[in-house]
This record gives sequence, structure tokens and C-alpha cells, in this order.
Amino acid sequence: MNNNNDSPTQLKEKPNFISGSVPNKKNGKRYLFIGIVANAIIWSGALLYLMVKSPAYASQWAIALPRTELSSTDVDVPDIGQSSSQRESLYSTQNSDPRENYKFLAGTDEVLEVAANQLDMSAEEFGQPQVEIVTNATLMQFETEGDSPQQAQKKALAFHRAFKEKLNELRMQETTQQDRSLEVTLGSAQEKLQAAQQRLSEYKAGSGLSSSDQLANLSDNLEQLRQQRAETVAQMEQVSARFKQQSRSLNLSAQQAVDAFVLQSDQLFQQHLTDYSEASAEVANLKANFLPSYPPLMERQAEKEAARAALLQRAQSLLERSVSLATLEKLSLVNNYSSSRAALFQELVSLQEQRQGLQSQAQELGQQIAQLESRLATLSQKESKLSNLQRDVRVAEAIFSSTLTRLETSRSNLTSYPSISLLTKPSLPEEPSAPNTKFVLLGTAVGSFFLTTGVISLWLRDRRIQQAKRIDQNHLQIIQS
Repeated sequence: MNNNNDSPTQLKEKPNFISGSVPNKKNGKRYLFIGIVANAIIWSGALLYLMVKSPAYASQWAIALPRTELSSTDVDVPDIGQSSSQRESLYSTQNSDPRENYKFLAGTDEVLEVAANQLDMSAEEFGQPQVEIVTNATLMQFETEGDSPQQAQKKALAFHRAFKEKLNELRMQETTQQDRSLEVTLGSAQEKLQAAQQRLSEYKAGSGLSSSDQLANLSDNLEQLRQQRAETVAQMEQVSARFKQQSRSLNLSAQQAVDAFVLQSDQLFQQHLTDYSEASAEVANLKANFLPSYPPLMERQAEKEAARAALLQRAQSLLERSVSLATLEKLSLVNNYSSSRAALFQELVSLQEQRQGLQSQAQELGQQIAQLESRLATLSQKESKLSNLQRDVRVAEAIFSSTLTRLETSRSNLTSYPSISLLTKPSLPEEPSAPNTKFVLLGTAVGSFFLTTGVISLWLRDRRIQQAKRIDQNHLQIIQS
């Protein structure tokens, strides 16, 4: 029974499949037509482009910029510090890459017009050159197009000359501006330096203090004088001790020893003492042989008294007090002919002379020390202002030197517009750069392939949709039966 029901259904489905093949064939022809027409349009356009497009030639060249590293200029200022100016690398950051500025400059109308005027062209006819920045290097590549190889090369040379002229013009402007600014700063620094030097010179002339070393030398001299005075005082004390000891040996007090030294040191007193001694000796000899009334004895006695009076008068004048002959005898100056005692007196006189010399030297050194101490105290008060003025001069010199260094550096290193060098000369192209037949044909073939693939995909999609509709209709008929 089931077999009988299935057979009609299968007989009905066969006509449906046969009837659905007609629309599929129509759709296939339609898509085939669309694909052929579309491919014909693509290939016709490509071939027409190759036939109509006039050839263009491209001349290429490259320039190199200097690679600069971080550099600095230092100026050492004694007792002040260090003044430095630093110049960073041109390529420290992407934003500071001068090649970006050059790329923008290459596209300006001013450069294009100058280059076009060299070839008697307009800027539109000359065209915009292509500029490429080479990464991880300091290079730039340029490219210009022309209707012929010679024209492309001439455009390249003209553009390179115009580009260099513009860079030179910008460098001159930058140099002029920097020089003007730095010269004003340099002039101000020079005036301040001269003013500081003038103040220092005037203060040195008025104060008598020329440098801080002068105080050091003065202090050293003062210390040497103090040491000399101490040594002199020590020697004087030694001599005084010996003088006192010698006085005790002669059984004299210190004052008596001084009196004896004074009398011994006076030549006139010594002359009177000699006359008195000689007269006394002659009187003693005459008294031993003659009577007191003997005329020669009386003459010698008168000479003795005269010598005695002169001796006492001279002693009173030297010692500034009344002196008797007994006092002189006590001082061993009269009636004492002992050679040993005379030697002791001679040594005593020598010691007193040394003591007086050392005392005078010590006093002189003391006066010199007092003068130097006073001068040192006065100059020490002025030394602070001198140091301030010298510091002002050093600071002014450092500022002037730093400004002068920056001026010289700016003249030799222009960071905004570094120099360029022609790495490769503009080429003379042998083949046209456009149109490129291989690229056009390859592109057309790829486009034709994708277009054909798309048309086939659409055809297959429609076919699946039609088949799905037929299957649904057959299931519906089976259900209804």
C-alpha cells in the first residue's frame, strides 16, 4: 500500500526537476553575459590607458644631513663654579628631526617657483616633487617627473639648486638674528666686566690692598717677626743672666756693674783714669826718694790732683750723681791693676754691650710687630670688600667668556638648518616610470579574476536558492497528497 502511494509522488517530482532546469540555464547565460561584458570593459580600459597615456620619466637623487651628537661647552670659573652651554643632537626626538622641516620646505610654492623659473616653466607644469625620509638614517630621497629623461633630470637639478639657495637664505637669516641677539648680550656682558674691573682697580688704589695674598704675606712676616723677637728676648735673658753672674764674681751689685760698664765705655774717662794712675805712680816713686818739698814731687802732686778732679768730674757727668774716689776704687777702676780682674771687667763690658744690643733689637722688633699688627687689622677689614669685588670680576669674566663661546659656536653650528651634501646625483632615467605596462596588465588581470570570481559566486548562490525552493515545493506537494 505504501509502495502505491510513493510511486505517484515520485512520478510527480520528475516533471518538477525537468521544468526547473530551464530557469537555471537562463540565469547561467545571463551571468555569463555579465562576466564577459565586465571583463571586456576592464581590459578595454586598461589597453586604452596604455595606448593614450603619454610616458613619464622619473629622476631620483638623495641628500645626506650631518649626524650630530650631544655636545656641550664648559667654562670653569675658579671659586665660582662652572658655566656650560649644551647642544642636543638634531635627531634626539622625532619632533626635532630637521628632515621633516626640509620635507615641508621642499613642498613650498617659493621653492617650486624658483626651480620652475630656471626652466622657464610654471609651478604647475613643473609639478610637485616626491620626498621620502629614510628611517634609521640621515638621508632624504627626492623624485621629479618629466616628459623625457633629459627634462626629468633638468627638473631635478633645478629643484636641488633652488632648495639649496633657500636653505642658504634661511641660514643667513638665522645667523643674522642670532649674531644680533648675542652681540647685544655680549656688549652688555663686556660693559659689566669693564665696570667690575674699574671698581676693583679703584678700590685697590685707594685701599692699598692689591690681593688676598698680600694679607697672607703680611701675616707670614708678622709671624716671622714675632719668632725673631722671641729668640732675641731669649738671648737677652741669657746674656742678662751671665751679666749678673759676672757682677757677683766681681763683688758688685747690678747697679754698680752697670756704672762700671758706663765708665769703662767712656774714652775720656779712661784717659783721665790713665793720667791719674800715671801721676799717682810717679808721686809714689818720688815720695820714696825725696822730701815732700821736692819741686818735681810737688809738680807731680799737682798733676795728680788735677787728674783726680777731672776724673771725678767726668764720672759725675756720666753717672749723673756725686761720685767719690772711694766709689771708683770700689768699682775696681782705681788702684786695681789685677789682670784677671781687668779681664772680668772686659767680659762684663762685652756682656753689657750685648745686652743693650739685644734690648734695642727687641724693642725695634716690637715696634715693627705693632705696626704690622695695626696694618693687618686695617687691611683685614678691607679684605672682605676686595673679595666681593674680585668675585664680581670673575663672574663678569665667566659670563663674557660663556657668551663669546656661544657666539662662536652658533656661527659654526646652525642647528635649525644643517648643511646638506648630495649623496647621489639626479639620475637620467632609461625607462619611463609611468605608465608601467606590467603593473597595469597585472592589475587588470587581478581585477578580472576577482570580477569573474564574483560573477560565478553570484550564479552559484542563485542556483542554490532555486534548488532550495524546488525542494520546499516538493515537500509541500507530498504533504498535501
